[in-house]
Amino acid sequence: MTRRNSNSAQVEAMPTLLPRVLVIDDLFGRVQDDGRNPERRDLCGQFLLEDVTGDLKNGHGTQKIKRPVAQAVFCRGQTPGAASAGDTVENDLSGTVSFVRRHWEPVGDSPPLSMVLLDLCFYTGRVTAASEGKRGKGMPEGRDGDDTPDGYFGLRVLEALHEQLPDLPVVILSSMPREAVSQQFSRLGALGFLPRGDANSPALLRDYLDRHGLIPDTSGTVIGKSKGLLLALRSARRAAASRKNVLLRGDTGTGKELLAKYLHDQTPDIGSAPFIAVDSGRLSPQLYGSELFGHRRGAFTGATHDQVGRIQQADGGDLFLDEIGNMPEDVQVGLLRAIDQKEIAPVGGRDSRSVDVRFITATNVDIEGKAATGHGFRADLYYRLREGGTIYLPPLRDRKEDIPLLAQRFLRDAESTTPNALPRAIDPEALDILLRHGWPGNIRELRDAIFKAVADHGDVEYLMPVHLDLGTEPAASRTVTPTVPLDAWDAGAQIDLDEIVRLLDTCDMRGFRPADLAGKLPELQSAYARLAARLLRDTINATRRPTVENPDGDILIHPAMKLLTGDSKLTASKAADLIKRVLSLDKGLQDELLEDPVLAEAYEIAVRLRPKSGRRREREAKAG
Repeated sequence: MTRRNSNSAQVEAMPTLLPRVLVIDDLFGRVQDDGRNPERRDLCGQFLLEDVTGDLKNGHGTQKIKRPVAQAVFCRGQTPGAASAGDTVENDLSGTVSFVRRHWEPVGDSPPLSMVLLDLCFYTGRVTAASEGKRGKGMPEGRDGDDTPDGYFGLRVLEALHEQLPDLPVVILSSMPREAVSQQFSRLGALGFLPRGDANSPALLRDYLDRHGLIPDTSGTVIGKSKGLLLALRSARRAAASRKNVLLRGDTGTGKELLAKYLHDQTPDIGSAPFIAVDSGRLSPQLYGSELFGHRRGAFTGATHDQVGRIQQADGGDLFLDEIGNMPEDVQVGLLRAIDQKEIAPVGGRDSRSVDVRFITATNVDIEGKAATGHGFRADLYYRLREGGTIYLPPLRDRKEDIPLLAQRFLRDAESTTPNALPRAIDPEALDILLRHGWPGNIRELRDAIFKAVADHGDVEYLMPVHLDLGTEPAASRTVTPTVPLDAWDAGAQIDLDEIVRLLDTCDMRGFRPADLAGKLPELQSAYARLAARLLRDTINATRRPTVENPDGDILIHPAMKLLTGDSKLTASKAADLIKRVLSLDKGLQDELLEDPVLAEAYEIAVRLRPKSGRRREREAKAG
């Protein structure tokens, strides 16, 4: 018999997912010929890791870990993975990177990879009775240079991962001296160093995962496991550690207020400090100041009593201001005073009040452009609002793997609030439609669609395609053709960048004949390379700083790439790498692109900052 919900809460709890780390280590990643690895077992006990690799025989890899810190997958990084006396062990760079990539880009319901723990020293050579007695079963003798900083295979793996998977968090896990490689692993993108024998290992690992790992929100406030979302959550946790103001960027309906609440909840010692949210987009210019600062009786028509402002309500905690792009000029002045002097004055009043508030603001408009040109938003206020960083929340079309989780949550919410609604499952065809839809309204549109389906069809036990009223045909099923050619940019045509991204993301080739597609990949690659170069050039021009010696403005690649990437913590060396990468997207076009004087100078600066490493020059020489 089917049970109705009687309007009772039936929201399913989000599963508590342990972070998953990938450990690349020759000792812990190997498999002995008897199917065991006692050293791995000891490491898991030390760091409280739950081994889910599944490569050891007869359950030898399983042990009950109470309150594990993370799940762990192990990789030897060498061939063969299981070596015996007489075998020769060699490092396997390409195989290791491929193994990491498979876990970094999982399919289906596989959990996302939170972090890589990477060893430095990998021993190679022949496996002998003596080497097994010294290093452990299946371990080789080692060759000259294996255990020296110049020969560490782990650094080669780190360099490859940093180049090919730049968003992947990597932490060094080693018993080797940190000081000898600190500069190298920092330059190659590692986020820290975990000593292997520290007695406080679980706490250290938890701290690294919290600050650097890509981990979902287990509280259920922000739902999803896509990389873009996990990167935003990590940025929020990092920002939460300070009381500096934070700017959130993202399209309407992406869940910026939920991200702000997550940031608030992650703040150390936040306790019962208030979190006050204000939808600035709904405030008229006349009421904006009164809403934020409060007002005194008689300050304006209709002010019949004193009112406490939202900033004062948030004293000691956080104030979230959504849609700040259209904030009136006079309100901007008052907000700047509240930040700089930690004081506010109510509208119509002369007395000031001290406040201690962190401002978390959000917008989906080009606030950077407004601040840079001085039209519509004060540059000094913009910089103060993002002193703790800018966090980008991706649109739903870029996090499709989160749609099943979000749809399930919204179903349960809708069922619990709709009288007499039956609990239901999602039909596979309905889920396919949800996955193919373009979602211009983002998460808000998905929620509205699910709630309407439940409200209109409360007496069914399956969400079917016929129940979904999405208004338009799913974007992915339509062929989209740009109405303005990309080459028109140089002629002065104005094209919205978000529209370009949407067109590239939703364009479907299934309607073309094979003859229409022949030879199009090189053309598409060249067009993309030109577009990226134009975007780079215009960003560099927008961030040039005029001087007495150069009224046209000096070219500064570091600020340009910070603006273009939205990463306020981007290093100068990383900016140089990105410049070179953008201008090398199509090698055949590089000479043509560098005929542009702005791009040529930027490229020269990048090469001076980041000349090719000796190892990379050797690889390119061999390949050439």
